[in-house]
Amino acid sequence: MQGEDRAGAGGGSGGPWTGSTPQQAGSGAAQHWPTAPSPGASSAPPHAVIEGRYELVEPIGSGGMGEVWKAHDRRLRRFVAVKGLLDRHAVAAGSQASAMQRARREAEAIAKIEHPNVVTVHDQIETDNQVWIVMKLLDAGSLADLLHQQRVLAVPRAAGIGHQILQGLRAVHAASVLHRDVKPGNVLVRDDGQVILVDFGIATFEGATPLTRSGSVIGTPPYQAPELFFSGPSPASDLWALGVTLYEMVEGRLPFDGREPWEVQASIEQSPHPPLRYAGPLAPVIQGLLRTDPAERLDTSTADAMLREVLGAPSNAAPAGTAPRPPEPAPAPAPAPAPEPVPAPRPPAAPPKAPRPGSRKGTKRAVAAALAVVLLSAAGWLVSNEVGSGGKAEDKAGGAVGPDGRDGEAGTQAWQDWKKAHPQLKIGVKADQRGLSLRKRKDSEGNHTYAGLDIDMAHKVAGDLGYGAEDVEFVEVTSGNRDSHLKRKAVDLVIASYTMRKSAEIDFVGPYYEAGRGFLVRKDSVRHGEIKDSSYLKSEKVEVCTAKGSTYAKDLPSLGFTLMESLPATYQYCLEQLLSGKTNVYAVASDDAVLAGYAQSDEVKMLDPIEGTERYGVAMRAGTPALKKKVCSAVAAVLDDTRGWNAMYQKNLAPLLKKPTLGVPDLDPKVCPDS
Repeated sequence: MQGEDRAGAGGGSGGPWTGSTPQQAGSGAAQHWPTAPSPGASSAPPHAVIEGRYELVEPIGSGGMGEVWKAHDRRLRRFVAVKGLLDRHAVAAGSQASAMQRARREAEAIAKIEHPNVVTVHDQIETDNQVWIVMKLLDAGSLADLLHQQRVLAVPRAAGIGHQILQGLRAVHAASVLHRDVKPGNVLVRDDGQVILVDFGIATFEGATPLTRSGSVIGTPPYQAPELFFSGPSPASDLWALGVTLYEMVEGRLPFDGREPWEVQASIEQSPHPPLRYAGPLAPVIQGLLRTDPAERLDTSTADAMLREVLGAPSNAAPAGTAPRPPEPAPAPAPAPAPEPVPAPRPPAAPPKAPRPGSRKGTKRAVAAALAVVLLSAAGWLVSNEVGSGGKAEDKAGGAVGPDGRDGEAGTQAWQDWKKAHPQLKIGVKADQRGLSLRKRKDSEGNHTYAGLDIDMAHKVAGDLGYGAEDVEFVEVTSGNRDSHLKRKAVDLVIASYTMRKSAEIDFVGPYYEAGRGFLVRKDSVRHGEIKDSSYLKSEKVEVCTAKGSTYAKDLPSLGFTLMESLPATYQYCLEQLLSGKTNVYAVASDDAVLAGYAQSDEVKMLDPIEGTERYGVAMRAGTPALKKKVCSAVAAVLDDTRGWNAMYQKNLAPLLKKPTLGVPDLDPKVCPDS
């Protein structure tokens, strides 16, 4: 690709083309546009007007397939970026109609993606031989420009940029779109630290026919996943490109040699594990994203949790044996470091340069909370919670609630106010736990569906709260980010284990299920052979993998077990490592219900359970007594219906655990004293 698309999202008054009256080119901050394509390469002449509204001013670059123009929006009197999705040199005359239909569908899909880390699309226009998308024009340099200036980036900054790219990809993939050309040149970095994924010129739908030009796979070879050389793209291939980009940021070079596809492919085959000298705590993330088998590659949820862990670690943290970073050359003025997606809770303060909403008292409270959810929730920023100065608990989404959340006139009004402010109930669930909460295929409207005991419980609670199935939205969370999802109001409830109770900012209702505790091991391994019971793990000091911050991480050492030195953020990562059979992970500790879902593999088995149980319940933000009262009533009703509870268990967990019945747990009187 010759030039790079410089259309950006977000913005505000800082960009030279975002005002109500367009400025003359060259009158604001300099736009760092790449070399424009030659006039003969364009399919539209300068000053042509598309649909009587967008006047093409000048070509500003080419990216993917088709040209990019700076254009004047005559209706709203502003400058925008207009991009044609079809390259007339890549589409044969006989396939023009089908190419137009394909581009039309892709433009519609891209236009629906609304995310702060994805280029904003204003409009879609179709002419006789072209499909155009109209995007916000933004003054921002690319990550490629930044790397050219600084050569390498410090680990915290690289992790912050990578995390924002990942958030953008999650939104793209949720819309069933594949970017297909993730690389530094297609990532914009604003002065305030915001990162924007651009250039969807060769984007396609998941599962679509591979798009080629002259028999070659479209894209940029050094960033192409190995499977693209013999099969079609997938979300995993976009994540490979993210891994290459992260590697380039911290190591100052590409992980694999070659400019032509066959050269890159040969380099990957010869050296599938490029050395990491300066990655520090980013090393496991990069290694996980650069797994040559897409089935073993990190998924977005795991990568998200691991990047958050890196961002939460001290900036100078680095694993033992890591070579010291080379001194960075004195850079030219460059964008400020990206804001950390999950900072620790803190009192409200004056916002820094990067817009970051904080709590507000009085009439500004609801406005700030709503704005934070709309603009910042997907970027992973945290909106701090606050309790009124008089000590009265408040629900910042629904206004002040009754003094104790009880039924009665005050309590009823408080609940009505809360429900009015929440027409849709957002529930956080995990997506990778068979029998509990597992992501299924998409429904007729293109939304993911979920199945399991947790999901059935969520629907029962939602129904008791007065929400129909169509009013419930499931949001995927992990052990590492579920509490922050609650705190920043990305979700209203989370179906989770009792480990969330450790936070004073979270209320918990349950248990509705009590899981056993145990281990999953490989049936046979070169080092340990067949592990028959947990006593072997103790006596041989077999390192156990479990989730950092879990009850297992706290309790297992006291029971005589040995933990891995560096624990990951999720159980999912441990299980993937165990199932791969190519790592030093030989045992994983987790809940029996979680492990049973993975024990279906012929290569692993569950050991007999150990002492203790893990309880599951429903979490919510503290300071919402009206909601908590309703959830207490809903969970109590489920547990009172013994037949209904047993039906849920038989449907979801009995086939996995091979236990036909379990006792219905008792609701904890300490969390619901009046239930």
